[in-house]
Amino acid sequence: MSLSRRRFLQGLGLLGASLRVPALITTGAYSGKLIAADYNTLDVDFDRTLTVDQMPRIINIFLYGGPSELAGNLSNIVDINANSQNPYTTSASARFDPQNANTLVTPNYFWSGAGGNIMEELLASGDMTIYRTMNRLKDRNRAHGICVHQNQVGNLDVYNPGIASTLAWIIQNNNPYRRDDGSIKPLSEVIFPFVSFEGESKIFGTGDLLIDEALKPIALNAKILNPYARTNRTFAGLDNGGATDLAIEELASLINHSGPHVATTQSLEQRAIAAASIDAKIGDVSGNTELYGYGTGNFGERLSSAVSLVVNNPDTLFVSLGSGGLGGWDDHAEMMRRYPSRMEELFVAIKAAMAHLHAASSQGVAHADKVIINVYGEFGRNVNLNESLGWDHGTNQNLYTFGGSGLSAKGRVMGQIVGETRRVGDRGVNRQFTDPTDNSYQFEPFALASSFYRYYGVNNPEIFSGEPSILNY
Repeated sequence: MSLSRRRFLQGLGLLGASLRVPALITTGAYSGKLIAADYNTLDVDFDRTLTVDQMPRIINIFLYGGPSELAGNLSNIVDINANSQNPYTTSASARFDPQNANTLVTPNYFWSGAGGNIMEELLASGDMTIYRTMNRLKDRNRAHGICVHQNQVGNLDVYNPGIASTLAWIIQNNNPYRRDDGSIKPLSEVIFPFVSFEGESKIFGTGDLLIDEALKPIALNAKILNPYARTNRTFAGLDNGGATDLAIEELASLINHSGPHVATTQSLEQRAIAAASIDAKIGDVSGNTELYGYGTGNFGERLSSAVSLVVNNPDTLFVSLGSGGLGGWDDHAEMMRRYPSRMEELFVAIKAAMAHLHAASSQGVAHADKVIINVYGEFGRNVNLNESLGWDHGTNQNLYTFGGSGLSAKGRVMGQIVGETRRVGDRGVNRQFTDPTDNSYQFEPFALASSFYRYYGVNNPEIFSGEPSILNY
């Protein structure tokens, strides 16, 4: 029988969710620049010893619209306030003077009430590292479209395959999956390695790159009967009512229950069902938003389900979440009315996700301490408070990264604040922004893609992005 939309959404804790459904990817939009032959002739240095057990599971949260850095970086607020066209201290209940007894500035210069108190907790517990200098120096473009595309392909060339498709190409050329006896697990037996909880995205764009059918992403899309929908070009096809649907239904049921489970796996090429064991030993991995305090909003529900999926299914390596349910981040006006509450809701859900992962790890889910959650957008914002009491487009932003403590042997360092900034720009004009100080570490947004590729077994990831991987990431 086919999987009903209602039953599946109940299984994932998503009933009532409303997801943005981007336009479908078209072949022409990605063709003509970097094709399969180009990838196959690259001198890629693979780590052939790496197995999936040593790799992270990445949940990628992209804040469309360009989030301001100020929730995570008020280190320059005194200088900013003295030079801004409109002082921050005149905004309703805004106390941005660090010397004020009722200040909104936390000890590490986060914004209390805009996720800042939670950031302090996550920093102290070693669950968060913040990079304050993810700064665009190459092509200092501040247009939404091109910056979204460049950051999601991990390259200045927007016609390149997306980051997730490049990861899929890496996996199919250096298969890290292993069976229990240590033998290589065929890709046709892998369960949902790439998943989108935001519909289609440039991050999954393939261009002319040939991706194994088993590595094409599954898209959770609330607008169709079966929430796992695939287009012919980017996503693999379903077999309405057949083995694939049954496998999805089994996985949804698995996520909604506790204890060890035996799950069915799907062969996307052969439509065969095989038995596989998934050791999910935590008490409740259903995506129950009340259990860990994800909140009741759409974003918290989807993040809860994403964490439940990666906890239950060790084959899932990359999940694209977006920020649907929080609203957009294009805060040109009335920033005090919208921005703090959105950031607070985001970090409430992040805190819950970390509690969820710690519970899984303590109850025997071996890969739970290898789950990484990243938060960033297409660019940053000016720090001047404009005449509409908002911020216009800038180039410097924060990268918030959470979890993944089990990857410390591979150089990941948590509980850190990386990068120092200064205010730049004339007093009383709009174009005021932060730049890294002269001695500060900084990196291009495309370096994040290199960090992904390094974790997934490429020793020279700059061959794809033109940038080295991020220090201590």
